[in-house]
Parts: sequence; structure tokens; C-alpha cells
Amino acid sequence: MPPPVNLPQLKKHILDLQNANEAGQPLADLWASFVSAALASEAAPPVHLELILSILRQAGRGRPRDELVILDHGCGGGFILLYLLALGYRSIHGVDPGPPCENWNRLLASECGIAEQRFWMYDGLTLPLGDDSVDVIFSQQVLEHVQPHLLEAYYAEEGRILKQGGIAYHQVPHRLVPYDSHSRTWLIHYLPLQLRRPLFRLTSNDPHYIESILWLRWPWIHRSRMLRHVGSCEDRTIERLAGITNLEDYEKKNRGLRRFIGTLVRLPLFGALMAPILRNLVMLDTVLIKPTGPA
Repeated sequence: MPPPVNLPQLKKHILDLQNANEAGQPLADLWASFVSAALASEAAPPVHLELILSILRQAGRGRPRDELVILDHGCGGGFILLYLLALGYRSIHGVDPGPPCENWNRLLASECGIAEQRFWMYDGLTLPLGDDSVDVIFSQQVLEHVQPHLLEAYYAEEGRILKQGGIAYHQVPHRLVPYDSHSRTWLIHYLPLQLRRPLFRLTSNDPHYIESILWLRWPWIHRSRMLRHVGSCEDRTIERLAGITNLEDYEKKNRGLRRFIGTLVRLPLFGALMAPILRNLVMLDTVLIKPTGPA
């Protein structure tokens, strides 16, 4: 049996597709190779993709994959949506402030028979989808890049487009996490802006980039917006930590700490005692379900 396809291999396929797409070259063979790799990975997908797939299984409740309407709310280069498309989730949609994601509409038209636009540049204020039209919304490490004046609209728009009983899943880095992977610093983001700004300038090779794209917030700020605009909020942070046993997709320097935390939360008694503390010191995993029936 061949070894499972890993994350670097999948990303290499996407890079080849991206380069060919931007050059206007034929995509059929490259797309077929990516679909084959994605299907080969499904039995043991990379960790962050398995998290999305588990949410889709929960939302789908046995329905055909092509019936689920999915939005990646901050899709970046579109990798996750293309992976889902390769697995048969055809009703994918992605929005992002950056223009490159729109390029994938060509691939959808030429190789998948999807003529309508599915990838959009957007202003952060209004999602290009109708009320009560989406089954699943997700974002992974996006909300820390949402500008302060757009945060309320981010959640409000999700509440508008999500179907009753629909799910919104978010992974959210926040200010209580001791290590910030964007600036690669410890604890600086705990400080007030007047103090952390000069420290970022001392420690970062590109402090202006950090200051322009990073808005880490306290976790309760996110939870309050989630409850206000979407619905009930289930914290799955500890479940994520306990479920991470394959560390091959993480940077080598971070594997030891992740292995230690995963082992800790799996301990029967000590893990349960530590869970309330640990869940506030690592990236937040939340599942929101929009209520059914009259508001």
C-alpha cells in the first residue's frame, strides 16, 4: 500500500496548478493529478483538513456532498476549497480581500463545469451570498487579520447567510496565547499597544507588516460576537488538542510542545483539571450553530 499523501505534496500540486492557471496554460492534467492526490489523502488527511472534514460530516448528516453549501470566510489562496472540491463538495464559495483567489474561477469553469463565480474579492462588509443560503462557514486563522472596523460585520454577515441549523467553525489565535506565530515572539502582545509597538519594531524584520495585518483580541471578544450574531457557541479547543497525534504537518521546532500539550490533555484526571486553563492559552476552536425556528 502506498504511503498517504501529506500536506507538502498536496500544496505542491496546488502550486503547480496556480502557476499554470496564472500563465493561461492547460489545467486538465494538473487538476486530475491533484484530485487523485486529494482522494488518496482522505483516509488520513492533514490535521487542519480533517478538522474541516469533521465539521462537514456533522453538518451533512448523511446528505450527498454536492448538496452542502460551503463558505471559506477568508480563503486566502483557495487551497482548502479546492481540496474539498476534489473530494466532491461542489458547492464551494470563497471570499478574500486579495485578488489571487478569483483566478480559480477559470479552473472551475474549464475543469469542473461550474460556470458561475465561486471565488470573490470582497470588502469585508457584505458577503456575496443570499440570506439563509449556506450550510457551513469556516475560517482557520483568519480572524486575527480582520480589521477592527470590520469585526462586527464579519460575524453579522455570517449570521445573515447561515441556514437555520447551519454551522460556523472558526480557529482563532488570540491575545492570551503566549506565543504569537506571526511576530514569532512571546508575550509581547499581552502589553498595551503603546508598549508592544516599539517592541515589535525591535524584534521583527518587518514590523510595519505585523502592525498592518495583526489584530489579536481577547477570546471573550470573539465569543460575545459569535453569540450575538450567530448562535450557540461550543468550545472544541481541548477536543482538537487531544485529537492531534500526527505531528508531521507541523514545524519541527513546535512538535515537542504540541506533543506535550496533547499528552497532557489526554490524561484522565489531570487533563480534565487542566482543560479550563489550557483552553485559554492556545488557539481557540469554536463551533457555532444557528438556531432553528423563530428568533
